[in-house]
Amino acid sequence: MIYKKRYGQPFDTESVVGSFLPMLETIPYLTKEPDGFSYAMEPQDVLYGLGENVRGINKRGWVYESKCSDDGNHTEGKSSLYGAYNFMIVSGKDTFGVFIDYPGKVTFDCGYTDMDTLRITVAEENYDFYIIEGESLTDIVHQFRQLVGRSYIPPKWAFGNAQSRWSYMNEDEVREVVANYRANNMPLDAVVLDIDYIA
Repeated sequence: MIYKKRYGQPFDTESVVGSFLPMLETIPYLTKEPDGFSYAMEPQDVLYGLGENVRGINKRGWVYESKCSDDGNHTEGKSSLYGAYNFMIVSGKDTFGVFIDYPGKVTFDCGYTDMDTLRITVAEENYDFYIIEGESLTDIVHQFRQLVGRSYIPPKWAFGNAQSRWSYMNEDEVREVVANYRANNMPLDAVVLDIDYIA
């Protein structure tokens, strides 16, 4: 079941394409804070989600910023990568999903400042907040996908081996890379030209 709570006057991000059921008066599981929410975690609680990001599949023990940024130095110490994924599943004493439909910065302190507290901070109070309850983690994910729509499925060749690097200098250099793959009997389905070629 998907529940929604509106705060302020949200900007329509067009992220939500599905429907939800009841509008909430109060949020279950989480405690409302002046700038977001907190959740008291148990030692066995696992935190999943936040899209492609640094660190492991269990997001517990770190701070993540959900905002679009392009820092080419992707190291363990970073708190955000390219995308903004405001979806998380808490699995443990309680199991539920959280989605924040907001185009600005959302910070997920996943037990970093206080190891027993998940703290979600939203830059301003103009967003739609969703709680997703389900019979399993898979069920929660399926409901979330119904809410935001199906994922883009890339073409078949995109699942193959792609060679990419920043700053191929010219066409001859790219052709040499392809020739070397072929000469060494290595599979190659695509060569990706990173952004430096337009500079």
